[in-house]
Amino acid sequence: MTMGGEESGWEVRVEDRTVVVELQRRLALDGPASERLSAAISTAATGDVDRVLTVVDVEHPLTGALHDALVRGARAAATEGVTDWHVTGEHEYKAAAVARELPSVETAVFADVREARARAV
Repeated sequence: MTMGGEESGWEVRVEDRTVVVELQRRLALDGPASERLSAAISTAATGDVDRVLTVVDVEHPLTGALHDALVRGARAAATEGVTDWHVTGEHEYKAAAVARELPSVETAVFADVREARARAV
């Protein structure tokens, strides 16, 4: 199951008990798009998953709408029993900024996407 896609600027899917959230380079979220992203994370986390891996490839500054979507998604994932949320990105400071804002889950930030994937999936 994959939600989002290239036209939305984000993609959410489940791989080997891991929810993978990819935030693509040209991502721009408004209120309704933020709700769709949050709902996609929540829906994916209701399955048999252990963790979330977020790949932050956003070239623009992180927006309030993106922040809100990820926080809502993290809360929903935690409610479903997800305890680990790994964050990685081309710009490690953006990944760290995302990780700092996630409530209710243990976070780990990785500079290297391959390492994050290996540890999460």
